[in-house]
Amino acid sequence: MSPWYYLVVLVEVPVLLAVAYVGGWWLYAVIAFVALMGMGELYSAMVIRDMRPEAGIGYLSALGLMLAAQFAPDSTRADLMILALLVAMAGPLVAQFGRTGTPGRLRDAALSTLGVVYIALPMSFIFLLCDTDIPAMVTGDSDGPIKARLGALLLVSAAVWISDTAAWGIGKLYGRRKITPLLSPHKTLEGALAGGIAAVLATIVVGLWAGLPLEHGIILGLVLAVAAQAGDLAESVIKRDLGLKDFGTLLGPHGGMLDTFDGMLFAAPIAWFYLRFVLGG
Repeated sequence: MSPWYYLVVLVEVPVLLAVAYVGGWWLYAVIAFVALMGMGELYSAMVIRDMRPEAGIGYLSALGLMLAAQFAPDSTRADLMILALLVAMAGPLVAQFGRTGTPGRLRDAALSTLGVVYIALPMSFIFLLCDTDIPAMVTGDSDGPIKARLGALLLVSAAVWISDTAAWGIGKLYGRRKITPLLSPHKTLEGALAGGIAAVLATIVVGLWAGLPLEHGIILGLVLAVAAQAGDLAESVIKRDLGLKDFGTLLGPHGGMLDTFDGMLFAAPIAWFYLRFVLGG
């Protein structure tokens, strides 16, 4: 993990929090940009390997999905998001009607849908996290707009990126036991444990500020540590299958957009479900 990584994070986090607080079209534009860039990296890697994902349908479905997540009222949000996912599934299949006799039609349709489900759907949960008022869920009363807009998002972001940094640092210095030597040879048990501890500390500290009870901070930290590392390994599965080291060079030595947000793709949805059904249930 190069110093460039920390520069990227130091820029990304304030920008993300700023637009999250402002909300509206500003937040939509930033999250949609990140999601479409990530999808573009994935689709481009597929094209280079003679696959033919229906990128246009994927992009349009993703934009519709995120529009529903950000702007639809609570009463219809889930329905409209499901509709966008239906388009993401059916659209690429319909696009294969004119490719009779061409091999790989089912593969290409499935890969088109994968871009939406793997990237745009998880990124949509950032909008939902920004609408998750932790103090109101715990006490019934809000504790101001900053905690209401940023508390849940900052909780997840801190856990993911601090866990990632701790896992890398401790793994590099003290790591001996490989977790997945064939998939990601630099991932170690020592690093994973350090990442878990760091995530718990992050959720405790941020959680106390955001109004999250201590016991939930501990549990959510462990859950997010597992989710973030699973997201990292899931990206490694895709990269190994496509023969890639990184998804791009957009962010310099740190790679592409997906290489930065891979942990958030699993952590953001899981955090929202935890807050919604465990804390709020």
